[in-house]
Amino acid sequence: MVTVDAFRGIRYNPKKVSSLESVVAPPYDVISPKEQIELYERSIYNVVRLILPKGEDESRYSEAGKTFKEWIEEKVLIQDTTPCIYPYYQEFEEGGKKVIRKGFIARVKLEDFSTQNILPHEKTFPKHKQDRLKLILACRANLSPVFAVYSDPEGILERTVDEAISSEKPIADLSNSEGVKNKLWSVSDKSIIEWIKNYMKSKKLLIADGHHRYETALEYRNLRRKESNLVSEENPYEYVMMYLSRAEGEGLIIKPTHRVVKRLRIDINELLKRLTESFKVEKIPLCEYGTLNLKPQEFALITGNSDSVFKFSVKEPLPFRYKNLGVMLLHTLVFGKIISEEESEILYTKSIEEVVSLVKSGQYKLGIVLAPISAPDVFEVAMAGEKMPHKTTYFYPKLLSGLVFNPLWETHP
Repeated sequence: MVTVDAFRGIRYNPKKVSSLESVVAPPYDVISPKEQIELYERSIYNVVRLILPKGEDESRYSEAGKTFKEWIEEKVLIQDTTPCIYPYYQEFEEGGKKVIRKGFIARVKLEDFSTQNILPHEKTFPKHKQDRLKLILACRANLSPVFAVYSDPEGILERTVDEAISSEKPIADLSNSEGVKNKLWSVSDKSIIEWIKNYMKSKKLLIADGHHRYETALEYRNLRRKESNLVSEENPYEYVMMYLSRAEGEGLIIKPTHRVVKRLRIDINELLKRLTESFKVEKIPLCEYGTLNLKPQEFALITGNSDSVFKFSVKEPLPFRYKNLGVMLLHTLVFGKIISEEESEILYTKSIEEVVSLVKSGQYKLGIVLAPISAPDVFEVAMAGEKMPHKTTYFYPKLLSGLVFNPLWETHP
């Protein structure tokens, strides 16, 4: 059973911060060093000072904790007086038309993956989890939501939230640097919250983005349980802040993450020859790469010594449909058998143009273009108890950090 609940969120005080655009930021793991500096300079209250503090040593975590506490004491950040859920809508253009991704931020009871109520779909790395654990220990709060999706084909919950906010003014209304319009509301009506809690009990949640944050929240919960020697569902650390969005919603866009390989121990022509053993190959003029239109079961290679794009599809489909997704085939039959992923020095990018540029300039040996996949595809992999390769999915647009924080303390810090 999934437990979704309201919480008393901590938000920027409009009396202290007149422009939310100056204090929000993308998720920490997509902020470049250059962008980190720009966000620091944008405002002394920018959330980057919490989610990605400057510095190389351990002191950066304590500095973030100190900053968070000071902002609360100075009333730069204030806590809502009643528990709320926070509907969060993002409006953007995709494929030439305007779409809105709808969801809401709530706190969700942490579950071990063994219960299969909350499902991961990507691998995680210990180094990144240690980084986030040190931050949560210093701040004692969820600073950014984990992004999860649930299935609701008829959109019943989405319509209920729509009705709840139809006559309400957003508590946040801003656009980011990509032109994505972000709107946040707060809903404190107990009857609506109770209905949402009951409706979500039968759902399963798929983690879309924030795997490291979720696993860190589990670790933090376990540490606090050991300290207190007590397990109580009332403890704030038994929960994690999540953004929940409908898998079937028109605004749930999953873009592919392409790969470029810097080091290749096998000759390109030999690689292509080896691949023909398992795959059917179609050659397309490189100048037409913008119209590849790859199917989910395909992937394509771009090489430095050819004016063609090589499109691959498997000759003999593997058991289970999800195993035939292009990204799964790539990491099973190519990286798993022909190329060493660990030695390849892979760069990940969302741009096919960048793939072509890096390969044709000679900086990288091989470009790998992947097809978009759907939320049901990701659900199928997760329900089978498997995980997709690292950097498989890119849920667009990214959620903003800084709209609301979830405190994990029992008493004021």
